[in-house]
Amino acid sequence: MPVDPEHVARAANDLMDHYGQAALDVAKTQVDRASRASDHLALDQALMVLTEIERRQGSLSTPVT
Repeated sequence: MPVDPEHVARAANDLMDHYGQAALDVAKTQVDRASRASDHLALDQALMVLTEIERRQGSLSTPVT
C-alpha cells in the first residue's frame, strides 16, 4: 500500500508546527523506531516525512563531511 503524499505533507506540517526546528530530530527518532521495529510501511512513511522536513528546512543542501 503506497504512502499518501498528502498524508506525508500533513505529518511534516504537524511536526514543524509543534516542534519547530526540533521537528527534524523528532522525525529522525520516528525513522529509528520504525526501523528497529522492522515496520516497513511505517519506515517508508517516516523516511518520507523526514525528507519533506529536510527539504523545507533546507537541510539537504548542507554538505556532508
